[in-house]
Formats: sequence, C-alpha cells, structure tokens
Amino acid sequence: MNMARVVGEEKVKLKKSFVKPWMGIKYLFKKPVTIKIPFEKIEPAPKYRGFHTLDWKKCVGCNFCGQICPARAIEMTWLEVDGKMEKRPHPKVDYGRCTFCQFCVDVCPTGALGFSEAYILTTDGTEDALELFNWVPIHPDKVKELNERFGDYRFPVVKIERKADGTYVYHLRDGSKIEFKILGYGIRPPKKPTPAKPATKTTTTKGTAGKNEKSSGKDSKE
Repeated sequence: MNMARVVGEEKVKLKKSFVKPWMGIKYLFKKPVTIKIPFEKIEPAPKYRGFHTLDWKKCVGCNFCGQICPARAIEMTWLEVDGKMEKRPHPKVDYGRCTFCQFCVDVCPTGALGFSEAYILTTDGTEDALELFNWVPIHPDKVKELNERFGDYRFPVVKIERKADGTYVYHLRDGSKIEFKILGYGIRPPKKPTPAKPATKTTTTKGTAGKNEKSSGKDSKE
C-alpha cells in the first residue's frame, strides 16, 4: 500500500527550540487587534457595501437583481400594504446567502435598489431572531435617518414579527413600525383563491312526486 506524502517534505528540517514556545508571552502586554463587535465599532470606508435599501415606489419588479445574483439570495415577493396588493413584486434578500457583491444594485435600471453603510447584525440564534436575515429592504431615507440618529451602523430592524393572519411587522430601532402581508413569490402575481361552491341539493316537490307515482302506476297496468 502506497502512503501519500507531501512533495518536498524530506527537505523540511525541524529544529527543536525551548525558546520559541515562550515568545508568545510578549503579546500579553500588547493591545488586542480584534474588534469586540457589537460593543465596539469602526467607521466603514466610503461607499461601503452594507445592508440593502429599497424604494418600493421606484421598483418595477423586473427581477434583474434576482437574475444576476450569483448566490441566489434574492426572491421576488408580492406584498399587500394597507389592504392593497403592490403593482409589482419587490426583492426579498436572504443574508444567509448574500455575498454583498452588490451586482443587484449595479444592474437595477431604476435605482430603486441600493445599499447602506450599516453592516452589524448580531442575534442570539433563536428562530424569531433569524427572521432578521431574510427581509424586504426598506426606504433608503429611513435607513439614513436611523444611521444618523444612532451612529453605530447596526441593522435598522430590531425585530420582525409575524402575526397569525400572515402580517409581517418590522419593528424599527426608533420605535416605528412597517406592516405588510406577503401574498406570494415569483414574477407573476399570485392567483386569487376561488371561493368554494356550495353543494347543490336535489329536492322534489309534492306535486312532482305524486305525478311520478301516477305515471309509474300507469306503466305497470300496461
């Protein structure tokens, strides 16, 4: 049986040293280079590719963003706002897949899809908290307002609540809310549910029943 070996390993010379293991002690007296997120923050670079923003009125539902996404992180979503269905579907972004390449922003023909400099999103790993990683982006002006108010570059939504009737409630950091329903996914609008037809019952009237009895008696005499 041939054993696999790394090419050139015979040239590697291991030198034993009693000093090198103790050289790490010097780093105990130096400041750490890591950043304690979310307790510490750094200023992002200009035009840093952070979380997405979306102007719902400008979005035409062309799905260019979904087609160009290399990670398949975008799904077109039909929304109902204030009892009315939006005329076009809007992109829903899954940050479990997104690579923040921002190809979707570059290809958007109307400039509806954009990005913010916010980049911090931490959760406790519960099912409710993981809802934050899959959202329909909100208006850029609102995201900018929250960034200027808090200045810590965190995700603009603190909680996504899903009610029993299918309503999604975005609880924003300033206490305001955005509510809507998700009616379906895809480019084509969802089909309206057809109401079930009531079962028809066959009823016979008294006169008709008697007539049938007479005719049957006549046939038997013949």
